[in-house]
Amino acid sequence: MKSTKGRTGRNSIRDIVAGLYGVDMQKRFDAAMALGRLAKDDPDAVMRVWNRIFYAFDDTMSCWGAAEGLGEIARNMPGLRTKILALLRKFAADEASCQGFVWAVCRIGQIDLKLIEDIIPDLDRASASHAACMVGQSLWALGELRISGCEDRLRTFLEDDRETWLYENDAVRKKTIAEIAGEALKKILSKREA
Repeated sequence: MKSTKGRTGRNSIRDIVAGLYGVDMQKRFDAAMALGRLAKDDPDAVMRVWNRIFYAFDDTMSCWGAAEGLGEIARNMPGLRTKILALLRKFAADEASCQGFVWAVCRIGQIDLKLIEDIIPDLDRASASHAACMVGQSLWALGELRISGCEDRLRTFLEDDRETWLYENDAVRKKTIAEIAGEALKKILSKREA
């Protein structure tokens, strides 16, 4: 998406938000990233329609891409981070949105780790889920954020051959839990060595 600074129309925003409601995980990811770029390039456009975006997501908490979209807005609009994190907490227990919640919180934490410190235990607990997608996404987040103290937990997944789709920073990929755990462990250990 090209820079749209100061000239983004409501239809463009509506189209981006509509992309969050699709079944295809890559399309939801692309829509969330587009919303983040819009928040960065044209925050006034997001603010003009913020109430509509906020209430649309609040009314449909299990919208598949709502957490991801909100996370990207928060990542790119510091003034909304606290408000959005409060809303994102509602997604933590929603089975349809909890994977997006983990990704969104991680993406915000990559920018402002202090802001999500109280949510980090939730990320670790998510790795105890029976759902491979939650395990994978939470292990990925722990690695991305370089959260020390969870190395032993990560090691317990190094033989887990379940496959899952997960959101990463640049795309959606299918990996085994073992691959995700190994990558996360390397990131945490490399932080310690640095």
